[in-house]
Amino acid sequence: MRLSLALILFLAGSSFAQTFSFGVKGGVPLTDGFAASKGSPTSYASVAPRYIAGPAAEIGVPLFGLSVEADALYRRIGWDSSRAATPLFEPFQSAARMGAWEFDALLKHHVGGPGVHAYLGAGAAFSRLFTTRETYTFPGPPPRFLSKQMVDEVRRKNIGGIVVSAGIAFGGAIRVAPELRYTRWLSDNIIDGFPNLRTQANQAEVLVSLTFGRH
Repeated sequence: MRLSLALILFLAGSSFAQTFSFGVKGGVPLTDGFAASKGSPTSYASVAPRYIAGPAAEIGVPLFGLSVEADALYRRIGWDSSRAATPLFEPFQSAARMGAWEFDALLKHHVGGPGVHAYLGAGAAFSRLFTTRETYTFPGPPPRFLSKQMVDEVRRKNIGGIVVSAGIAFGGAIRVAPELRYTRWLSDNIIDGFPNLRTQANQAEVLVSLTFGRH
């Protein structure tokens, strides 16, 4: 009876030892947003995102070295394309640009002391394309220009995947944590009829988070 009561009090106490922190996470990509190649009739070249940034929050139970992290990361992605003149097709050059919000939820395991510790994380990722726009230039004659929000190559704006991360955290109430993150997308944004363009299935980036709160 005493052992059961002690166990209940111990678990109840650990529940109040939860930590919470929030802040920002940002970094640079190691891969393009799309896998693009030259071909016929249309050739594509992916435009690499220059930055990744967004809010991040984490809640954990230090007793077990576990925490749950949630992020909302924004990036700009897109591609340039061109088509040469053929008996059936008019030549053009185009540029597709779009914003992508990525929402990640990871279960993390921490190893080390309160000042410096390493961690590994794994979880699920969801990506949503926003503010899509594609502009066309037709050389003519006469030259013509076309801009539209609907991107011909995009089949779906929402895709899901799995994500893993590894990093090191430094600090206490204010914490800095560089990490390497890998995402495997399980579906494709692009219509099957465009063989020279695909969503980059293997995504990698270097991120750094700056968080505040009770760690």
